[in-house]
Amino acid sequence: MIIGLVYVKIFLEEMVISCYKLLTKEVIYLTAYYGVMSALSLINFIIFILFFREKKLNYYFLAILALVTISNAGNLVMAMSKTLEEAYIAKKIHYIGACFIPPIILIVIFKMCNISLRKWMENILIMYSFVIYSMVLTIGHSEIYYKDAKLTEIGDATGIIPEYNFGHSFFYVLLYGYLLIGIAVLVYSLSKKNSVSRKNLWALIGLEIVTIAVFLLGRLIAPDVEVTPIIFVIDGWILLYLNRRVTVYSLEDNIISSLDKQDSYGYIMFDKKRNYLGANQLAINILPELQNSKIDRPLNKHDSLDFIKVELDEYDEMDDSEFELDKDGEHYEGHINSIWYADKPVGYLFEIENATDRYKLTKFLGEYNHTLKREVKAKTEHIQNIQAKVLLGMANMVENRDGNTGGHIKRTSYVIEILINTIKENHILSLEDNFCQDLIKAAPMHDLGKIGIDDKILRKPGRLTDEEFAIMQTHAPRSGELVESILQGVEDEDFVNIAKNVARHHHEKWNGTGYPDKLKGEEIPLEARIMAIADVYDALVSKRCYKEAMSFEQAYSVMMESMGSHFDPQMEEVFVKSRAKLEEYYSE
Repeated sequence: MIIGLVYVKIFLEEMVISCYKLLTKEVIYLTAYYGVMSALSLINFIIFILFFREKKLNYYFLAILALVTISNAGNLVMAMSKTLEEAYIAKKIHYIGACFIPPIILIVIFKMCNISLRKWMENILIMYSFVIYSMVLTIGHSEIYYKDAKLTEIGDATGIIPEYNFGHSFFYVLLYGYLLIGIAVLVYSLSKKNSVSRKNLWALIGLEIVTIAVFLLGRLIAPDVEVTPIIFVIDGWILLYLNRRVTVYSLEDNIISSLDKQDSYGYIMFDKKRNYLGANQLAINILPELQNSKIDRPLNKHDSLDFIKVELDEYDEMDDSEFELDKDGEHYEGHINSIWYADKPVGYLFEIENATDRYKLTKFLGEYNHTLKREVKAKTEHIQNIQAKVLLGMANMVENRDGNTGGHIKRTSYVIEILINTIKENHILSLEDNFCQDLIKAAPMHDLGKIGIDDKILRKPGRLTDEEFAIMQTHAPRSGELVESILQGVEDEDFVNIAKNVARHHHEKWNGTGYPDKLKGEEIPLEARIMAIADVYDALVSKRCYKEAMSFEQAYSVMMESMGSHFDPQMEEVFVKSRAKLEEYYSE
């Protein structure tokens, strides 16, 4: 890289020497040189305005090109000056660019390298240029910047040979200080930042090198000829190239441009007071009444525009930005966004999309899915009914084998219905309808495991021995296993779980002394706690081969004494309020 810079230096030296000879000795039309450079600067500025007007203008590039045009115009005025006073004015014009271009270029370098530069830092850079330019303005009135100066003739042009004072040293600080900072930032970005375009970085480096190298060589070789005009023209070309590339890499600008070109979305804008600010053509096509609305005024009152006020109210009150609109057989969807300026919302942007095709497709798919779900539900219910009938048939088989519990399945199922109705009518527990229906369906399956108990035990007319009772207790876990096995594949998981819990845990006790798992308190599923009430009450008031039926009073006393030990204490209120219906049912 160093060798390359040496070659560039040699080339620039030769170029400046040749230009100097051409302009000062062989050709006397130096004024034409300044005129051409001034014209080229103006052309660069016009090109920038015309060719990039569709993009969001880069105001830094715009400022640089404007300052270049002003500065080169100052050089042209200098060439045409007749007096020292006119030359001073020309110098002051020229220094507008010389003072303010370096800080703006440095700010551009920071921004293009994606390095954050605080606003106050930018302000300091610009203010320093103002300080220097204020000293420039003293030329001809004070010795702060120039001690003295004299006119000189160079070909057909007027030049000025100044004697610098201490104020000019501040200009060199600006020139060389900003140069060193800019180069340091570019080198750092070139080596460390992968998110920055290498082509852009090299273009910026080229701009810095060309600007300073030509300036220094011009001062060394031809101090009485201004080489900055041609430097500024070359810088302008580089800036045009850079701006072209910046717009390519600007995500924000590309999104805005794409939205502006496409014709799928309509946009309507309002200020914070809901005054109409304008709309694109598609929005006007959708809502032709917008054409009669005036800018900076509320929308004209019209039925087709009433929805806008409603949506704005919902957006302000509930932050609901989505909306739908059906008009002339078309379906539109859209949303509202706030327009922001300096972190404050200043208006609203309506975005409307014609979503008719998507809406029709969604509607068709929805209807198809509804039909499909209905068919699947019907088939599923059919399968579940078959499974339930199988389970109920097995339960009846068990009951037919069990000489002790005739009619137990039917009776306990009805008792469950009575208990459930009491709970719902008196709002004792918060039960969902599906839970209640599933529990009623599951009740007949609670003793299904008895199908695996030997007839000698199941049909024994007297009381069971301890060993026989231990075998009888195995019907509970077997009931849960059978229910789960037969209902395998049923999509209604809630029903399967309720049926399984009722079958396995209806002999658990609130105090933890029940079986098969010795669950305690609320560890016992609610459905099993309700089933326990129905199962025990039926056993008490029904006649068995080994006992007579208890009276309702005796059964009621036993049940009440067992609340909080055998039964869930919450069920006490349920049982008490169900007593009359239970006794009426068993009396029949």
